[in-house]
Amino acid sequence: MKNIEQEISELSALIEANPTDADALYRRGALRWRLGQRAGSLTDLNAAAKLNPDGPAPAALAHLNGIMDFFNPDLYNP
Repeated sequence: MKNIEQEISELSALIEANPTDADALYRRGALRWRLGQRAGSLTDLNAAAKLNPDGPAPAALAHLNGIMDFFNPDLYNP
């Protein structure tokens, strides 16, 4: 079974060969989120949403933005 970093590497190679592959961008964005790479994840998901507005990326972006809006570091660092 592949690990997440290996999958991201393979998706990155696929995206480099075909930068308009919205599905690969979406999948890499989801994996980056799982690793805590928030900026890279949002960049990938935004690109995927622009390429395919009817795909899963816009819904994922809305969901992740909701998560980030809920997070308040002041509550954890009094």
